[in-house]
Amino acid sequence: MAKADVDVDEAIAAVSDMSIEEQFRETQRAMVVGFAEMAKASGLNTSLVTGGATESQEVYWRFLTETDWNLDASMQLLKSACEWHERNGTALGGVLEETYTKQPGLFSLRQVGHDKEGHPVLYICFGQSSATPAEHTVDAVISFAQNIVGNACRTNRQGKAGEQGRKSMLIIDCTGLQPKAVLKPTMLVKAHQTLTLLYPCTIDSILLYNYNQETRNTWKELKGYISEDLASKVKFVPLQNTSRMLITKFPADVGEWLKEELAANKSMPLSDEQVRFWASHSPHDPRASPSYIAEFI
Repeated sequence: MAKADVDVDEAIAAVSDMSIEEQFRETQRAMVVGFAEMAKASGLNTSLVTGGATESQEVYWRFLTETDWNLDASMQLLKSACEWHERNGTALGGVLEETYTKQPGLFSLRQVGHDKEGHPVLYICFGQSSATPAEHTVDAVISFAQNIVGNACRTNRQGKAGEQGRKSMLIIDCTGLQPKAVLKPTMLVKAHQTLTLLYPCTIDSILLYNYNQETRNTWKELKGYISEDLASKVKFVPLQNTSRMLITKFPADVGEWLKEELAANKSMPLSDEQVRFWASHSPHDPRASPSYIAEFI
């Protein structure tokens, strides 16, 4: 195992006059730098994990957080993530572009903007997906989702590079969801394990809208298959709380877009414009919020 050039003990001693909280932060920063040096010295192709973006310490921060700041465990997790990408040939961009080109609308998961703190906001409405339950295979879902999540990580505006809080929010519009047909334990477990490997500590909250009692009952049966930490981030948002939640968590244009999108997708069958969400532009553009479209699409 390659050793980092940074001596963490020296870094701790150097900040001994700081407050306990400041010392804790400086120690973490020193560990992130040390971990980055270890990764560089190991010869790993970390661009497979960062998507070829400009190197930052953010990716290393997430891997360390996932392993409770164990350098050796973080290195092994990073190595496994790089090997997964090499084995599956899924560097960011290719699978996503191919899926949208050949089968637009197969899956409706997409980034639609950022919350007030700069976290990426991901949105999915099952009613907009053209995939049949049979096409919701584990591998198909994972190959698509890992591209979306990976690219979302690269648009994160929150905090300084390497600071904690580099998370994404996932909004699930349950309209059109067939819980028993789509939400299967085997898929949930493998998707959770794979996305944790590739993008640890990425999803900060999961908000569910337009759900029914069957969805809630199915979730009660399935939540034991994933980690308690992830399960604790899942929140069902009642209809009467929707407006307050959108105002509280999102900038005006993103909140307004979500309000319109949730309303447009409230019941089946959806309009042609909503079904063809990847191509429709007006009057309500279902692709994403105006600010996201202007900057990233």
